[in-house]
Amino acid sequence: MAFGKIRSSQPKVVQLLVNSIKKDRLSHAYLFEGEKGTKKFETALYFAQMLLCTSEEKPCLECHNCRRITNGTHPNVYVVEATNNLIKKQQIIDLQNEFSKTSVEKGPKIYIIKNIDLINVSAANSLLKFLEEPYPKTYAVLTSSNINKILPTIISRSQVVQFNSLNKKIIEEEIIETGFPVLSSKIVANLTNSITDALDIVNNEHFLELLDLVKEINNIIASNEESLIIYFNENSSIIYQDKQFSNLFLSLLVIYQKDLINYKINDVDNIIFTEELETISIISTRKTKNRLIEDLESILSLKSKLNNYINERLAYDNLMLSLERR
Repeated sequence: MAFGKIRSSQPKVVQLLVNSIKKDRLSHAYLFEGEKGTKKFETALYFAQMLLCTSEEKPCLECHNCRRITNGTHPNVYVVEATNNLIKKQQIIDLQNEFSKTSVEKGPKIYIIKNIDLINVSAANSLLKFLEEPYPKTYAVLTSSNINKILPTIISRSQVVQFNSLNKKIIEEEIIETGFPVLSSKIVANLTNSITDALDIVNNEHFLELLDLVKEINNIIASNEESLIIYFNENSSIIYQDKQFSNLFLSLLVIYQKDLINYKINDVDNIIFTEELETISIISTRKTKNRLIEDLESILSLKSKLNNYINERLAYDNLMLSLERR
């Protein structure tokens, strides 16, 4: 996500930071908390640009300082990340040593610790001392997707800033700008609140294969010209290779089923599979609303049982028979 879009994706967060700077009421430590993919780290860098930008309109995103922060080369901005899913004590000691030195450049110093919930106990204790006795003009930004795993003492010494889930439209636009088709972008935007996860899904080598399978299943239901269960058994081998593929397939099937219901209740504006309107029209006209809801419940029921010890092939056979039934 371009930094310029942070204002539209997290307007309340940006406004809070802007007001704090204008009124000179900055906290020495912020805890950015929210779901994965809500651009907490990018906003932390954006905050650093606000503090170090040399232009009148801050941040300009173009001055020497803003560009160096974007590129990760500004000496006043220090980032700590987990190694092997753990933030260790030595990393905090290195941070303290770095910030105890005389700055080679003017302006405040900002350190950002990504995923603070991954910090070990000894590192957390070292960080606490740093938070309790902050250096002048030094600001900390801690990010987390799981505030429940953070020591209460760290939370109490930070100003917690809540990040909202990203709007589906923002995710969709980001995926389109990356070069993916509108339909794929719209679908993955309805599968996750995270741009990172959305990109992982749409880049999956089997995504289009599973998408085509969902569309063809409904085409067969609409045409009623061949056995759905036979077609499915001949073309669904990928689903049984990995629970991840099975889960993604069912998630796509859920979206399509919701489209059928939306068409039935004349809520066409919320249909995702817009290229399938003819097929959607045929199926939703043929089935009652209650029947469409029952089909959705069957899909969701199987999705919830995927991690249990079930006969997956038999479960899918039963699902296809149910979907095919008029």
